[in-house]
Amino acid sequence: MHNKPMQKICGHFNFKAAFLKILLILLPMSFCSLSYSQTLRVGTTLWPGYEPLYLAEEINAYKQKIRMIHYSSTSEVLRAFRNNTLEAAALTLDEVVLLAESDIPIDIILILDISEGADVIMGRPELKNIQGLVGARVAVESTAAGAYTLSRALEIHNIDINKVSLVNAENSTHKEAYMNNMADAVVTYEPVRTQLLNEGAIELFNSKEIPGEIVDVLVVHKKTLKTHRKALYDITQGWFKALQQLKNEPDDSYAFIASRMKISKQGVKESYFGLTLPSLEKNRMLLSGSPAPLTQTLHRLTQHMIDNGLIDSKNSDSSANATLNPSFLP
Repeated sequence: MHNKPMQKICGHFNFKAAFLKILLILLPMSFCSLSYSQTLRVGTTLWPGYEPLYLAEEINAYKQKIRMIHYSSTSEVLRAFRNNTLEAAALTLDEVVLLAESDIPIDIILILDISEGADVIMGRPELKNIQGLVGARVAVESTAAGAYTLSRALEIHNIDINKVSLVNAENSTHKEAYMNNMADAVVTYEPVRTQLLNEGAIELFNSKEIPGEIVDVLVVHKKTLKTHRKALYDITQGWFKALQQLKNEPDDSYAFIASRMKISKQGVKESYFGLTLPSLEKNRMLLSGSPAPLTQTLHRLTQHMIDNGLIDSKNSDSSANATLNPSFLP
């Protein structure tokens, strides 16, 4: 006689318990998702010119929610940025051109570094010099700055690209390609440069021969200007605080960077000999004006990439989708 009310109460209790259990599972997920979407996610590869972004994180220079994410190759960074799993990315200008060609609206908010010897072509000693690339197997990451570096090296030294055997290899595999005799030369940068020097490789070409052409910048999706405005101001301020830290506390800074790059402190110090890290004033100068100096560099770079078949469309206009934006500088 009393069974039905008891069943009703038990049924109600079970539903409530299940509902509460679902809430307990879903609420943390929703909060996590909310927090994640509010975080400025910044993708980079391992490169000395990007390390101040991580140094800023190490010295607690960021006050907003900023998450640095390391990828093993530039191709992965570009893929993540295109898929909107990154709000920002550290890229070379030629990679910016690739994004612009894909009709992805972006803003360049900070110039990170200018390569003046840090991007290199390393080869076996028997190659002797850059002319040794004729008939050689050259490992290069096809969608990154390496392709541009190689094309310029061949152009400057009058080497027909058809006389070089290209091996598509992401930067994380460059040392392996050299050590396992899969390539005679590699187009690479630190820390692989130092690692290969230690293995007896020689430097055949470096970016001193193309001054001002390989520039690394921080790019953001256009929509991020509204959704992560405070974080964009914060990351540029943090960047210059990190540069000051490098200047004031070089030993500690080099030790931190060495631990990340897996090379010695001296190796880190030497890696910066081939890089210029532009000051705040230099950033303002390069990103401002009509036209801004960096715009002219971008146009020359785009034309070179069209002429050498590095991008498909002859109607590519990097300025249409890539905007120089110095407004977030401190």
